Amino acid sequence: MAAGVLSAPGTKYGPSAEPCHHTDCAGSRTIANTVCRYCDKPIGYDRRFYNDEGYVHASCSEDAIEQERANRTSTK
Repeated sequence: MAAGVLSAPGTKYGPSAEPCHHTDCAGSRTIANTVCRYCDKPIGYDRRFYNDEGYVHASCSEDAIEQERANRTSTK
């Protein structure tokens, strides 16, 4: 699965720095404000994320996978 990254507002590929009605800017802000189901913090900008049945930080998802693997290994 490929991770996405939202560029910060006002940067070349980010949403407008000022409030606007652009569809793409609104979409980026919506994703950035979505709360990660693992850590309960917003997805934010300039941070890798996955859309894995909802938006999650890539680092949170990867940590959860590693923890699951460690748990399986320790129970063998």
